[in-house]
Amino acid sequence: MPRMLRMPGKDVLPPGPKRDLVAELFVHYRLAARPPLPKIAALTGTQSNPHRVSRETIRRLLTGTTTSQWEVVDAILIALCQLQDRDPDGRRWPEPDDSRWDENDPTTCREHLRRLWNDDIDGLEPDEAPATPPAAPAPVPPARQASSGWGSTPQSATDNPWAVESDSTPQTRGYPDEPPF
Repeated sequence: MPRMLRMPGKDVLPPGPKRDLVAELFVHYRLAARPPLPKIAALTGTQSNPHRVSRETIRRLLTGTTTSQWEVVDAILIALCQLQDRDPDGRRWPEPDDSRWDENDPTTCREHLRRLWNDDIDGLEPDEAPATPPAAPAPVPPARQASSGWGSTPQSATDNPWAVESDSTPQTRGYPDEPPF
């Protein structure tokens, strides 16, 4: 009989973003009645958008020894939810009699796991994670010189990349200067 996986202890997997991710995966693993890893691996290949995951990768994710691509983590979540007969896009705690129920938290299983996965990748604690991505600073247009008409403001060679410095050296090329692009 295969050995069942256990949630790693705090001495093996200390508190932090990785432990939070593994703990959330373990919630679904337990609710699915701790299925054998080959069964989970087989289910990852039968999904509508299959992303076949090996049982070793599943074991490593559930023990916190690796962090994988989102497609892999999502495929495992879908397989575990399928074993529970649960929708991964349903509310995380669907029952009001559940002690974890929060009426103001409509987060789905997939959304919550993805947030934990991102926190693990970024190395952020949940309270450090930005709520929204920071806005990019507005571009500052370059300062323009005032001119009174076409060509009335002379530019130096340092301001104009196509300008030709006048010198007595004959040009050996057909064009005085190549454009900078």
